[in-house]
Amino acid sequence: MDKNLGKVWYTLISRYQKNKVPLDFNFRETVLTYLGEKRSDVYTHYIHPYPGKIFPYTPIFWFSIPELCPPDGTILDPFSGSGTVLLESIVHPLYKRNAYGVEINPLGRLITKVKTTTLDDKELVKRFHFLLRSTERLNKEDISIPEFKNIEFWFSRKAIYKLSRLKCSIETLDDDEYKDFFWVCFSSIIRKVSKADPFIPPPVKLKVHKYKNSTQKYGFLMRFIRQAGNPDVTSLFERIIKVNLDRVKSLNKIEEIKKDKAKARIIWDDARSIKIGKLNGKGKIIKSKAVSLRPNSIDLILTSPPYLTAQKYIRTQKLELLWLGLLSEKKVADVEKESVGSERVSLKEIDFNRSVGVESIDSLINWTLSISPQRAATLLKYFMDMKQAILEMCRVLKNDSYAILVVGNNTVLGRNVETYRLLIDLAISLGFKLELVVKDEIRRRGMITKRHDSGGLIKEEFVIILKKGVE
Repeated sequence: MDKNLGKVWYTLISRYQKNKVPLDFNFRETVLTYLGEKRSDVYTHYIHPYPGKIFPYTPIFWFSIPELCPPDGTILDPFSGSGTVLLESIVHPLYKRNAYGVEINPLGRLITKVKTTTLDDKELVKRFHFLLRSTERLNKEDISIPEFKNIEFWFSRKAIYKLSRLKCSIETLDDDEYKDFFWVCFSSIIRKVSKADPFIPPPVKLKVHKYKNSTQKYGFLMRFIRQAGNPDVTSLFERIIKVNLDRVKSLNKIEEIKKDKAKARIIWDDARSIKIGKLNGKGKIIKSKAVSLRPNSIDLILTSPPYLTAQKYIRTQKLELLWLGLLSEKKVADVEKESVGSERVSLKEIDFNRSVGVESIDSLINWTLSISPQRAATLLKYFMDMKQAILEMCRVLKNDSYAILVVGNNTVLGRNVETYRLLIDLAISLGFKLELVVKDEIRRRGMITKRHDSGGLIKEEFVIILKKGVE
């Protein structure tokens, strides 16, 4: 099978070199044809919802080509999100490889840890029953309510009490991988019992009347808002535990993971300066003894960088972050501001005398500056951040090895911007060589594909294959 996919790789390279135009390519169809691998609700992919997840068929295809990465090589995803690339690295049907991930969102780190860790299902059931019993025994005075602004705007009083009761019970468990599993399950029901619109990823107060023209949606939302008034939190939690337990069981069937022959590990939180820290409970990284990730130590990089101000990754999961105590309200804003691709950019912090040093990018920023300084500031910060991230990729990647970036185009102030071309120009300026560009239609909408009227609809993803030359 891998030899056939190797032929696909060489055919793509040959076709692309003739005219240097992005090639249409269907990852799902190719993986199904050559490997027979399906990716619906398999393994632990759907253990928790997450915005902007990379299509699993994309890493499956690239990981099947030994010319891109040795069978025993190490993979890095510098923007790992909820761990799709890391999971596919250790469950791959042909080559199960170790993988590192870097992610700024603590919820993403927590989900990734649980998603890629084998847990004894009998022990999980045992602890779950203990958790239910301890929840029943809790007295009202033993329950502490999280303190964050507008909590009663987003949740009914009964929902707040019931969630707090369950949260306090989980906190009594021993700190280990099992506890993290229950935190992920708890997090996944928070939006289900809130007053937030379930059809809009960033939390927005549900206004049912806006859906009156859609009978099906209107009926569903009327039931949803009634249930939010007095939700059955325990039943919801039990259902998600049972579903996720089956997902964990499927992961346990892979011997290489059970025997630690294929390991996925979150190591850091900043793609612009990658170090190796220690991942603790609830996705916290212990940084006190961190060391830099060694130069020339990674065999393949595969990542989907944040879109150019088109995603609200942190804001989308604000309620979960606050309920789990992963971030305070201030830290939510701070982390969002620190994130690559953030719109929270202060003009006071931007020096427009600085340039990225790439003509195509600097030209776009200068044009934007003449119309909207604020928009220009977000562009300048994005490309300066991506410059640092690509420099880090180059530093840690082995010579003659590949970095694969999955990106989408954008509209800036009504102007169509081929973001993938700009990132290619940036990567080439930093020492990479362009090998191939393919594009695949976005077939799922589990992401924010339209930011606002000037943000543009993202209809397809471009996959850029870059090669690091000999230093």
